[in-house]
Amino acid sequence: MEVRPYRPQTDFRAVLNAQCDLYRINFPRFVCTPGFLADQAQRLRQAQRRPYENGLFVLEDAGEVVGFVWVAVRMDLQGPYGSVDQIYLKPEYRRRRLGSLLLDAAHRYLKEQGLDLSRLYVTAENRDAVRLYERMGYRVTRLEMERPL
Repeated sequence: MEVRPYRPQTDFRAVLNAQCDLYRINFPRFVCTPGFLADQAQRLRQAQRRPYENGLFVLEDAGEVVGFVWVAVRMDLQGPYGSVDQIYLKPEYRRRRLGSLLLDAAHRYLKEQGLDLSRLYVTAENRDAVRLYERMGYRVTRLEMERPL
């Protein structure tokens, strides 16, 4: 098993195909549509054209892409930071501590870009992901709240 940089020619389809599952994990009512996939394909193409703003890394097992992480360089009122935008593992690769390998690659990339802070968003219901992020040193700094009307 190896974490390596994303290769558009060979990895594009695997990363795109994972998008629906990735969103369903975090948003149970999510409906994957052709339009959603087209938007994600466009985002992926834009990211690969901006390698100093986007880091994409895949986890490969015996030549097959089984997971990936997508990070981006962002800026807000507090200054520049790294954003873990997406992290995904195929179901049979979850709960094997492989997510930490992907996050390690993401963190190295962000440090190479001169950043010293990484943020991410996760739904509270995604307990496995929350445990992973806490093990990797992430802490809650903001809460998003909602109320049904």
